[in-house]
Amino acid sequence: MAAGPRNGIELRRKPRRQFRYRAKILTSEKGAPRLCSIADISEIGARIVLAKDEELPRRFLLLLSSQGDARRICRLVWRRGLTIGVEFPSSQS
Repeated sequence: MAAGPRNGIELRRKPRRQFRYRAKILTSEKGAPRLCSIADISEIGARIVLAKDEELPRRFLLLLSSQGDARRICRLVWRRGLTIGVEFPSSQS
């Protein structure tokens, strides 16, 4: 997955749109959700900003609603400090 513009050219397969939204990351069924915000999003991935520096597994759930009924499976693609890039794997993955 291409990770951002180079020389002002968008290299992503699906363009992302700016999206300022609070969400939560769930790494296990028994663990407490971790606060984050979604900086931008597309059909196939997102850029997420963590509330604090902590380790994340390669795959986790992104909870998009306070009830947790809107969620996306995420695969961690890259990380720079508190900012991470994730891919939403297709059901065939």
